Amino acid sequence: MIKKNTKIIFTDGPLENSSDLAGGMPLSKGEIISFYPNGEDSLVKYEVIDKEIDYLFEGDDHIVNITYTLAQN
Repeated sequence: MIKKNTKIIFTDGPLENSSDLAGGMPLSKGEIISFYPNGEDSLVKYEVIDKEIDYLFEGDDHIVNITYTLAQN
């Protein structure tokens, strides 16, 4: 079975920190993502500046850890 874990690291701005994403989301380096932090009306744009994928084999299971690093655009 393949198990996918997705983590986003925000390097700056109002979302500075890291968070896990349930279910994940496919992103590409250079892509611009728009966020509305904490349900606010103001829009904050971030760019995907790095994407790292670790693929581990654990018996019959495959673990995929995807880490995206985003910087405010």
